[in-house]
Amino acid sequence: MRHRMKQITTVLLVLLLLSSTAAAYKGKQLARGPVEGIELTDQNGESFVFDSDANGVVVVSFIFTRCPDVCPVLTQLLIAVNEELSDEEREDVTFVSISVDPEHDSPEVLLEYSERMGASWPHLTGSVEEMEQVWNAFGVVVQQNVIDVHVADYQPGEASITLVDTNNNSSHHMFAWSGWTLTQLMAEEAGWTLNASMDEQGRIVHGINGVDSPQDNSWTWDINHWNKTNDAWEASNLPINSVDGLQNEHIAWMPSNGNRSALPVPNANHASSITLQWPNGTHEQQGLEVFNAHHLTQGALHGAGINFTIEDTTHGHYMTSVNDEDAPSDLSWQWDLYAWNQHSEEWGIANLSMDAFEEPLHMAWAPSTADVSAIPNPVSPVVQTEAVCNGHGWEMGSGASKHCMCDEGYTWAEGDQLSCVSATTEEYNVGHSTITYILNDDLEPTVAWTGDRWLVDDFTADVQELLEKEQLGGYEADVVPSLSIGFTVAALAVAAAWNGGRQSKLDGQGAKEEKVAHPPMD
Repeated sequence: MRHRMKQITTVLLVLLLLSSTAAAYKGKQLARGPVEGIELTDQNGESFVFDSDANGVVVVSFIFTRCPDVCPVLTQLLIAVNEELSDEEREDVTFVSISVDPEHDSPEVLLEYSERMGASWPHLTGSVEEMEQVWNAFGVVVQQNVIDVHVADYQPGEASITLVDTNNNSSHHMFAWSGWTLTQLMAEEAGWTLNASMDEQGRIVHGINGVDSPQDNSWTWDINHWNKTNDAWEASNLPINSVDGLQNEHIAWMPSNGNRSALPVPNANHASSITLQWPNGTHEQQGLEVFNAHHLTQGALHGAGINFTIEDTTHGHYMTSVNDEDAPSDLSWQWDLYAWNQHSEEWGIANLSMDAFEEPLHMAWAPSTADVSAIPNPVSPVVQTEAVCNGHGWEMGSGASKHCMCDEGYTWAEGDQLSCVSATTEEYNVGHSTITYILNDDLEPTVAWTGDRWLVDDFTADVQELLEKEQLGGYEADVVPSLSIGFTVAALAVAAAWNGGRQSKLDGQGAKEEKVAHPPMD
């Protein structure tokens, strides 16, 4: 019996010590079987097979390209994680993004998104049936109603810019989108030059791309706007700077003696656009599909009459001067872009450029030396009660599009987007938030990170921890055991020595007793 207890004690000690060698991940550690048999299509239209193309440690994020907030930020965070890895580590890490909006996210759309974000890794999509099998394999619940609400909910007229100067004085300006701002920006994107002047009546356009109206006024450049009710172009009686571009999203310039009925219908994919009819009867259109922080900045500051300078470079637009306060050439400070987080009700540095930050709501420009905590709230603080989202979230949107942004671990009640109920532990809802997995070399989801509020250093540490555990990324050449492994080996040696010593002692006692009981015969 004593020998049996001794064996049990030794086994328990060994198991306890072995358990101490388990990796300590910063994200949520999982215990799942491998994801198998997944074959999807990447942004280049080529097949991507997880079993053969996802090598080493695999980082899998779930996104959709129409996502206005979390997904672009998440993509930039993962780019930062990739940059933190060494060249040797990077060779054994595969990054993959999987769409949760396959009906919109075609390979062509994913290619545009990946190029715009600067994320060259595979972005995968497929048919709805194929994607549902993938989501199920990962334990992801796609909240299509949340995706639909996000896409339809954005109202640029509710957006704003907060300005902070070098003396920490601030001012708040709502987004204004005049016909003149629209004309200027679309002309810049199309490469058209504008010849315009200002009189007591308003802004007058004399010429577009070198085509000037004649001095005898036999014709002039006239403004038209698209009437959504009548589905027809109509002449505008206002100067272009007085035209509300949010009410009249599509504007046309044409010679006053031109043919209005020949103007083409605006592109349905354009949120706002300019159509040109040249004197020879030909047409050009230039439009934007989504508003970004560059458009928001231009509209809000133009509308407020604030002078500023935004330079257009091969790397995109960046702010150099506001209200005659120029960022110094020695880079002792610069103009930084901040985004308002409605959930945490705080400002945070924008992780995207003003061109890449789509459908912004509240943004702020401030010197990099400014006290971010002193930037005023762009909206009145939200007072949460038990009646709002069951006390587990906050409301977003208005009217029929109002919905809860549920806290982590909660999701909408079935059929009720204004309620938040506890979610299933091992399933992750993707809609207003998202989930990113880190898989081991056997394609087993090992660590989960929710949302986009995690730190790059923490996520990178988990990737490196798994690389070391899998002996990948150069870690196989490391012959020095880690502290936990060394401790375990030493402890096991002590346990073996203790057990061996006890066994020898007991064996000795047994021999002695046998000698006494059975003395040698003469």
